[in-house]
Amino acid sequence: MEKDKIIPFLIIGIFSFVFGYFVGVSQPSYSENIVIQYFKNPKPYSVEDVSLPITYYGTVCGKYIGYQIPPHNVNEEARNSFYRYFKLKDKDPKKAESCLKRALFLTEYLISQSQKEQVEVNGRTISFIIWTYNFEFPLYNLSRGWRGALCQAGCLKTLYLAYLATGDERYLKYANLALNAFEVPVEKGGLLKLRYYKNNSYYWFPEYASENPPYVLNGFITATLWIGEFGDKTNNSEARYLYRRGLKSIETFLPMYDAGNWSYYDALGHKCNRHYEHLQRLQMLWLYNITKKEMYLKYYEKWKE
Repeated sequence: MEKDKIIPFLIIGIFSFVFGYFVGVSQPSYSENIVIQYFKNPKPYSVEDVSLPITYYGTVCGKYIGYQIPPHNVNEEARNSFYRYFKLKDKDPKKAESCLKRALFLTEYLISQSQKEQVEVNGRTISFIIWTYNFEFPLYNLSRGWRGALCQAGCLKTLYLAYLATGDERYLKYANLALNAFEVPVEKGGLLKLRYYKNNSYYWFPEYASENPPYVLNGFITATLWIGEFGDKTNNSEARYLYRRGLKSIETFLPMYDAGNWSYYDALGHKCNRHYEHLQRLQMLWLYNITKKEMYLKYYEKWKE
C-alpha cells in the first residue's frame, strides 16, 4: 500500500478504535474497507416493575433527613402482602400470586440490605444478620448506621412468612440468623441491652439501640411478642428463652411507664401521643390475653385514649 494511503488509513483506524472504546463498541476489524462492528452491551441486571415504600421524614430536631427507605416500612409492606396472599390464595389465585410476588420481592430486598456479622459473646461465636438505618436520627442522638429491635423483629417475622408461603428453607435460615442478633449485646453490634433494677439485670431489646437507649416501651413489647411467636411456630428454644426474659422485663418496668390516666412513650418522660397511647392500651390487652395477668388489664383500663 502506498505511503499516502497508509496515513489516512491509520488515522481512521485509530479514531475508530478510540470511539469504539468509549462508547462500548468492539474493536474494529482492519481491512481495506474499514468495518466497525457494533455489539450490544450485555444487560445482567433486571428492573422489577414494583415500588418500595419511601418515608418522608423532613427535618427532625433541626436535621434534614428527607426521603428514606427505612427497613421497618419495607418489612411491614412485605408482611401485609403475605397476609393478602394467604387470604386470597384459595379465593382468587391470580390476585394472590401477585401479592406473593410483591411480598417475595420485598423480602429479597430486605435480605440484600442485611449485614452479616460475627462476634464472640462469652466465649461463643455468634453469626447474625442485622438491618441498619442509612440516616441519622437526632431525636435520640443516633448516628447513621443505627439499629433497632422493632425493625429486626419485623424482618424476622417477614422471613418466617416467606418460609411459610414457599417452604423454602433459605428463608428460615435467614430468620434464625436474624434472631441471633437478640443474643448479642448492643455494645457488640447486636440488639440485647441489660437494664438494671434493684441490683438485678433484665433483658431489653431497644427499638433505638445505643449505649444509653431511651427504652421505648411499645417497640420492646412488639419485638418481644414477635420473638415469642417465632419460637412457638418454629419450636425454637432460644426464641422462647428470649421471649420469657422479655416478658419478665415488661412486668418489672411497666409501672415506670404509668403517667396516671395516660402512659409514657419512653423512659425519658415523654408522654405518648394519641396514636401511641391507643397502641399501648391494645398491647396491654394483648399481653393480658396471652398471660392472663391482671396487671395488664389494670393498665388497659387505667390509661385513657
